[in-house]
Amino acid sequence: MNKTYWQRIKEIVGPTTVHDFDQIDQKNTREAFEKFIVKNTNKQSLLLDAGCNTGVEAFRLYNKGYQGEYFGIDSNSKAIKLARKNLKANSKAKFFSFDLARLNFKNSYFNIVLTKDVIEHHQSYVKILTELARVTKKYLILSMFIKPSFFLGDKVKFHKDGYYLNRYNQGKLFRFMTKHHFKKPKKIYEDWQDIVYVFERI
Repeated sequence: MNKTYWQRIKEIVGPTTVHDFDQIDQKNTREAFEKFIVKNTNKQSLLLDAGCNTGVEAFRLYNKGYQGEYFGIDSNSKAIKLARKNLKANSKAKFFSFDLARLNFKNSYFNIVLTKDVIEHHQSYVKILTELARVTKKYLILSMFIKPSFFLGDKVKFHKDGYYLNRYNQGKLFRFMTKHHFKKPKKIYEDWQDIVYVFERI
């Protein structure tokens, strides 16, 4: 990923304030993994949202009944500032500007790790998913807007504006997760564009 691109953008991608959070796209996609998270957590749960942007999911999850602690991380410091402002009334929601490939958390720290529309924008998912797998105790939710291909190999495409739009091979991705001690994933949602996988720790 061209990190300087994400740091210098003037406009945040997506809604910036809580007043805009109900106008987001991909509602069915979000509702699928939100339902799973609320069902499989409790007051003691720790959740990591890797690529949290301006705090959309923190806001939505707590409104839907999530009771645990929420940690949102993003490489875009501007988005993190907005997320802290948007969720300032919620002491359980914490936000950090981190490199997703270098997380400052202990092994198996989070009950659930969520990452949405993130790995498609990176040159390779290896470092990021290795780190996310390391800090996952139970479930890793991988929501993608470019579906992995069953037949074709990885296709790495660098956009002229300085980011990637990649399609990955499904089998290769699944084998990577198996290597990191996860079961074959459960698909909890799919439409014409998005797909959501839940990987459970073995």
